[in-house]
Amino acid sequence: MNAAHYLSNRYDAVVVGTGAGGGTAGFRLASRGKRVLFVERGPLFDHRAVFQDERAMQIEKRAADNRIIDFGAMRDRAFIGGIAGGSTALYGACLLRPGQSDFSPGQYYGRYIDRSLWDWPVPYDTLAPFYAEAENLYAMAGLSGQAVPFLQRRSSAYPGVPLPLHPTNRMLQNHFRKLGLHPFVLPMGIDPRCCTRCPTCPGYICPHQARASSLDRCVAPAMADYHADLCTETEVVAVHTRGRRVTGLELCGRNGSFRVAADLLILAAGAIGTPVFLMQHGLTGGNANIGCNYMFHLGVIFVALRVRPTGAGESFLKQLGLTDYYIHRSGVPHKLGYIQQMPIPGVLTMAGQLPFPLPGRLLQMALARNITFAGAIEDLPQASNRVMVRGGGIAIRHRYHPYDIYRARLMRNSFGAVMRRIPASVSFSMIAGHEKLHTAHQVGTCRFGNDPRSSALDRDCRLHHMDNLYVADGSFMPTSLGVAPALTIIANALRVASLLS
Repeated sequence: MNAAHYLSNRYDAVVVGTGAGGGTAGFRLASRGKRVLFVERGPLFDHRAVFQDERAMQIEKRAADNRIIDFGAMRDRAFIGGIAGGSTALYGACLLRPGQSDFSPGQYYGRYIDRSLWDWPVPYDTLAPFYAEAENLYAMAGLSGQAVPFLQRRSSAYPGVPLPLHPTNRMLQNHFRKLGLHPFVLPMGIDPRCCTRCPTCPGYICPHQARASSLDRCVAPAMADYHADLCTETEVVAVHTRGRRVTGLELCGRNGSFRVAADLLILAAGAIGTPVFLMQHGLTGGNANIGCNYMFHLGVIFVALRVRPTGAGESFLKQLGLTDYYIHRSGVPHKLGYIQQMPIPGVLTMAGQLPFPLPGRLLQMALARNITFAGAIEDLPQASNRVMVRGGGIAIRHRYHPYDIYRARLMRNSFGAVMRRIPASVSFSMIAGHEKLHTAHQVGTCRFGNDPRSSALDRDCRLHHMDNLYVADGSFMPTSLGVAPALTIIANALRVASLLS
């Protein structure tokens, strides 16, 4: 719904943003009887003709956030979701639980992070039941009994059974096992009953709603079954407060401006959008932690090209993951991160990444013969890495810590040796240390904690200086985890919404 005359003038909760955190938190509140309004600045993207079109989705960024960001040396749009469902409309839906070590980062990063960050204010055991709820809500498909070193795992069966392994992946699974590794089938929010194994998945919109998004799993059911409304292509232009409370908002959408009263305001505009919102509306309360410690995983890319076609470019191959290097035990232990199989979006994307041009025929041959994995190195929090508002626009400053680069090299050397032993192939690897636009897994800019001097939110994700303003996206995370943050964002959103209902 977008027209103002369809809306109530008072809501129990207004949720700004419909991604993993906002969509989930709003659904939980609505399912418990709260009157909820979702506010989304992006559109409902229903241009099905371009759902799987590489030029439209990857080059023209039709579904990405339309705001130009100043990255210092460049100004451009980032590859983050800018439509209803946020980045869950475009993500790969690999939903992994982190390990116990992720909640006590001081044991590995004590030399590099502040003492206040050595332990999360909420331990894994507190979030554990919400991880299970999140896995059920997003109808995850996975194998519960497999060995996944260093990570926490679901004890009961997943709601769905994953797709059968592609022949190429059966070969890889055997190869890794022979080398003493523990490859596992990725638990994913993909319904195998309606998945048609598109070769392109992350970065594209699923044409069959097989891949779980917050729009399909949360926002749409909240509107259909409970007391929720949705305004798309709508922005908050003013926030009204009285003392320590938000009382209402002024909104502007396609059909004009209107006001709503709110008992709760839940921000879930992402690790970039949420601090920008607070800054633009004068809601920081002078807390210098808001906007600081912007983090996103440092990527390590591994590619093998086989003599024979692998099925890449024709079928879905993103099925295998490894966490054998999550804790690197060579000499002094180092915490690295996980590795997962990834598809290449297409030949146009390949061409854009090469330092020299290649004919289209060679690009097609390389695409059809590739095996690609991506490793994620946890980006350490640094106050100098920050999201800012300048001249009414967004500016981001980010540089990886030298220890991040060091750990990326450890991962590249370790798993690179494994990739080089794939039969009948040549391989190469690279560290994406200068990437700005493909900001995988942004978190950290409004971290939670027990002390307002070192955090923006309390342990319940409420702003320290406000009584009814909460944050439900990845901004809350004090460290970036060794796995993708989506499941943790969803689980924490369920936790926060449960406290409010």
